[in-house]
Amino acid sequence: MKLRQLYIALLLLFIQQPFLISQEHPSIHQLEYEKHKNLPKRPSLFDPSGKDIIPLNMLNARTPTSAVFGYFPYWKYPESVPNMQFDLLSHIAVFDFSVLSGGNLSPPSAWPWTDLINAAHEAGVKIILTAVNFTGSQIHQLLTDPDTKENFFVQLQTYLVTYELQGVNIDFEGIYQSDRGETLNGFMADLSFFLHSEVPGSEVSIAVPPVNWGGWQFTGLAEACDYLFIMGYNFYGPWSETSGPCAPLTGGSYNISRTVNNEFGDVAETHPEKLILGVPYYGNRWETENGDAYSPVIDHTNQPTYSLAKNTADEYGTLWDDISQTPFCSYLENESWYQVWYDSDTSLRRKYDLADSHHYKGVGMWALGYDSDKPELWDELRRRYEGVSAIGEFKRDKFVVETLYTAEGALKVRFNGEKNEQATVVLFSITGQIVYRLAYKIVSSGIQIPDIPVQGLPKGIYIVNILVQDKSGLKSGIGKVLIR
Repeated sequence: MKLRQLYIALLLLFIQQPFLISQEHPSIHQLEYEKHKNLPKRPSLFDPSGKDIIPLNMLNARTPTSAVFGYFPYWKYPESVPNMQFDLLSHIAVFDFSVLSGGNLSPPSAWPWTDLINAAHEAGVKIILTAVNFTGSQIHQLLTDPDTKENFFVQLQTYLVTYELQGVNIDFEGIYQSDRGETLNGFMADLSFFLHSEVPGSEVSIAVPPVNWGGWQFTGLAEACDYLFIMGYNFYGPWSETSGPCAPLTGGSYNISRTVNNEFGDVAETHPEKLILGVPYYGNRWETENGDAYSPVIDHTNQPTYSLAKNTADEYGTLWDDISQTPFCSYLENESWYQVWYDSDTSLRRKYDLADSHHYKGVGMWALGYDSDKPELWDELRRRYEGVSAIGEFKRDKFVVETLYTAEGALKVRFNGEKNEQATVVLFSITGQIVYRLAYKIVSSGIQIPDIPVQGLPKGIYIVNILVQDKSGLKSGIGKVLIR
């Protein structure tokens, strides 16, 4: 028995080894930037002055009740615009405005993207300028040289005002460790103060790694700006010695659960509304020694978009890795083994659940357009956010639902009703399963407080849907509650 236990322990250690030897590597943002940076720039199809851009429509109601922040890289513009479901997004981060020497900005190919901006603004979606630099020495100058810093701030202000943009996302990677703490935090605080003063209502955010490899002060950084975008991926990549997931939810020493609970635990305790959990809309493809999960790697072939990865999995069959809670596929081609690891709507759902359970500002992705015309990732966002409010109350057509959990094992639901109306109360799990249904006739007008029994239900987020039929038709209201 002892030998068997030792064998199991050694086997688990071997399986986890890819995580144990993880270290800082270039992010997918940088790898994709380097891959596409030499593409010739295309001229804009629209007036370069931006005079045709319409302002953000703040009155247009959006579906998601949490932030959905998507990076949109220039190499997916304009062909991916028709596939955008704008009502499911809160922010589109234009990637990229390269930060040059002296703090000057270089806009992306075909700028301005007037068609995208106007469609987003009409739907109430904010457009964010992504300022990018991946060279430590240039970033150091930007952070520490007053003239370079001032020029950069003014250029940001000019772009935001000229093109009706709603904020800036800083994507600086390869930052010297000595610059990652107080220097960077002070820079971000200064940038926030400047833009909030000069462009009222603008947002300032920064992309950060899922693991603190040294020097980062995430709590202070969150206080210095409006929110952090956690790049919740890059756990495996071209450097990996074995195959494995882009974003393992669990397993090994480094995973998304550790990122949320440990790396950003202190931030979540005080400012969960300043955290966005980013997820991968891409995968990794390797030639491997065999078809088993975490097989030794012969060669890394590419990082396919979700659409391409899903096509491969559909052709060869999808497998599920219980260690990381992510899908992959493994197949033989010309007598060689290949594996593609990626995230599906199923694995993303579990990451979204994790972010919701910690009351994050929302979720995001790298990158919009990587799903092509496939609907399932949009469907997951719609299933999760359509009509769902933050914990508390949600208003739709003056119909209010308030959900309150009590310690007596019952969920009390409050809403207004009129005598003789027919009401139906339904409780769903976060995965859409109906766990309780109650239909009854309202006997007196006023506040209705039916009890939903929840004793014995697993902890988690649940959705309450109330339908009331009156003379004018069907009214509905939806609320979300966290059962502890």
